[in-house]
Amino acid sequence: MMDKLESFDSSDLMEFITPPKIKVLGVGGAGCNILKRLYNRRITGVETIALNTDALHLNNCQAHTRKVLGAAVNQGRGAGGDPHLGKRCAEEDEAILRDSVSDTDMVFIIAGMGGGTGTGCSPVIANYARETDALVVGVAVLPFKEEGSRRRNTAVEGLKELKDSCHCVIELDNEKINEIKNGDYPMKKAFGVMSDLVAETVQSLAEVVTEPSTINVDFADLRKIIEAGGNAKVLYGDSEGSDPGSVLDSVLNNPLLGSHYKGAEAVLLHVAAGSEFSLNNCHEVLSALKYDLSEDVNLIWGLRTDDSMGASVKVVMLVSAIPQDELNIENLTEKPSSPLGKSIQMIN
Repeated sequence: MMDKLESFDSSDLMEFITPPKIKVLGVGGAGCNILKRLYNRRITGVETIALNTDALHLNNCQAHTRKVLGAAVNQGRGAGGDPHLGKRCAEEDEAILRDSVSDTDMVFIIAGMGGGTGTGCSPVIANYARETDALVVGVAVLPFKEEGSRRRNTAVEGLKELKDSCHCVIELDNEKINEIKNGDYPMKKAFGVMSDLVAETVQSLAEVVTEPSTINVDFADLRKIIEAGGNAKVLYGDSEGSDPGSVLDSVLNNPLLGSHYKGAEAVLLHVAAGSEFSLNNCHEVLSALKYDLSEDVNLIWGLRTDDSMGASVKVVMLVSAIPQDELNIENLTEKPSSPLGKSIQMIN
């Protein structure tokens, strides 16, 4: 027996390793804009697919694969803000879409809500993906209130449909961009902040299960948290310092994400840190972030150490099964102080 163990080479394990296949789909104009930033990050093991009914806009998008939807219906001229037309375009190209989401373990669907393509197509695509038994995560971006009540109401209805079609949906709101420097922010740069935030969070979640960690989190762990369903959100922080106050501020201070998740029943928390992040600091951060969770929360956490990171610390926290009342509170109240009492600063 010992002879067998001694002769066992770690390379023999590779035959048992099948990395999860992850696809990220950008649907519609906003989704494709965000996807372009994600594609340029060249994330290992992640395939990007751009989908739009507007061929002209799609031509300027960068992705591994680009597909025009509903060309037989609207000749590649877009959906004109009509989600019913968007849905029809998706159904018209059912075979193409089913092929796009086939042979994959996890599908991210990124779409802006309120228009025609993102609102109408994304729930249809999500349903096709779920029928393959893939894990399906929606990322929905809501429009500004100034874009009008009709567009805003269309977005809310589209969001409901997307939530019914995905395992969970991460909801973001362009309205929160106004909280960055009190709205005194160049428009192009402001939209870039939102796009980079989505790209960063999707990349971080993908890397949690595609890169090995000291305390490892595998794809089955991620599936367990996402399949808890309900309302979900991602908190992300990138701190230049390793002290707990700095780390927590980086996680909780982003006005685009918010920090309300009281009573959540399922959480995946992953920390990537350099050599200066001590065990005590790690415990203090975990304790603070756990404070508002349900008493019987299913908490899965992982840790990756990387000496090249120096003093910096990155935290990604996927929270699901959040009570609806807590999300309503987030829209009505001001952001609280961090668990360590430090004032929360707006992002630069």
